[in-house]
Amino acid sequence: MKRARTNRIIVPIVFAITLAGCGTRPGALNVSPTAAASSVPSESPEVLDSYTFYYVADTANGLRLYKETQAISATENDLGVDKGLNALVMLINGQLPPTDGNYQNLWRTGSKVNSITRAGDVATVDISLGRLQVGAEAEQRAIDQIVWTLTENDPSVKSVKFTVDGKSVESLAGHVDATKAFTREPQNEVLATVWVDLLDGSDLVSQVKILGTACTFEANVGWELLQNSKVIKSGATTAASACPDRSSWSVDLGALPAGDYTFRAFDTSAKDGSLINEDTKDFTIN
Repeated sequence: MKRARTNRIIVPIVFAITLAGCGTRPGALNVSPTAAASSVPSESPEVLDSYTFYYVADTANGLRLYKETQAISATENDLGVDKGLNALVMLINGQLPPTDGNYQNLWRTGSKVNSITRAGDVATVDISLGRLQVGAEAEQRAIDQIVWTLTENDPSVKSVKFTVDGKSVESLAGHVDATKAFTREPQNEVLATVWVDLLDGSDLVSQVKILGTACTFEANVGWELLQNSKVIKSGATTAASACPDRSSWSVDLGALPAGDYTFRAFDTSAKDGSLINEDTKDFTIN
């Protein structure tokens, strides 16, 4: 499989915006020999599919997962019909780094996916291990990356088992028991408390509305809009419900002048105001 090519953004997260134009690739016309001489090749739209990946960043609560949704070119990356396998190949083989430079992929260590086999709602992921030299927390988050990414892209899978080169192993990196089946851990123990759905590098026009999700105390989410590293707007919003539920929030920024911006969403401690978690996204107004 070639290195994954991504589109700029999947946008359930910004209303009244226009995306940067998708590329196209040449398409062959199905014509008879007699008509071929007068036919002109046409342009056909590139085939894009939505994939969701879970990456890792450090927070005050330790390593947490962050969600990214990207549009992947199926035609240019030789993707097959198994969306779950496609997602793990791009994640584990390291072909798809996170769009957000603050996130990291713990699997970019030379590991490779060999296969996925399914029995009911249990998937067995067979991998060849690279240099997965991490501590116990990072090993668990690396496993969580696979579990959350696979179950997001293939909802028929509910639990995940691992083999290494076709054989059962006690652990992937020496700390976490890998003989059991893994399911999604409680989201408030694994996911970042707040994130922004808008991806870095997005080109937007017109009214800008930022969406995200959060699991915070009393559903509170603070936010800032920065330009040239200076805060030009700030405020607070609330998600639909408080933790332990995870729910959506939104901030309406209105009409913004053309330029480059950074939006920052954050979660602070109700006890002492210290920063628990933050997420920043860059975007451009045309």
